[in-house]
Amino acid sequence: MEERKASIGLTRRVHSGRSAEEAIKGVDLNQNIEALIENPLSHLTPEQLERDVRAFARLKGLDDYLDLLERGAQIAKDPQLYESIHGVTENEKRALRDERYRRFRQPRALYLTIVICSVGAAVQYVSALPTELLLADLAGVKGDGIRLVPMGR
Repeated sequence: MEERKASIGLTRRVHSGRSAEEAIKGVDLNQNIEALIENPLSHLTPEQLERDVRAFARLKGLDDYLDLLERGAQIAKDPQLYESIHGVTENEKRALRDERYRRFRQPRALYLTIVICSVGAAVQYVSALPTELLLADLAGVKGDGIRLVPMGR
């Protein structure tokens, strides 16, 4: 039996002018946890995509990055075809391949930073506990599970 996933239809909303609320009416997002959200760029023609990217770049003052933004939009429109998109450099293709097939290939320095920060956070938490307990004792408060209650009660 073939199982089909429902689509929320956000792309159709963009093209028909419907609001987000209207687009998802009747879709129970709590029951339909495997719903697919359509790529909002997938229905744009190359001309519409280029026009939208140019307008965005002009609006945000990113005219110097227009070429990069256009390539990025073309890739975002159909991520599976990044190898055949005109203008994508070999470095960019390699980065996209690595992102797709080697997701956790990051510099060792990044992993070292994450480990050191995690250990630091744990040490800070553990070293703060005695201080909190001492201050609570000095203030006449004793611990009762999660709550602190005044001593003598």
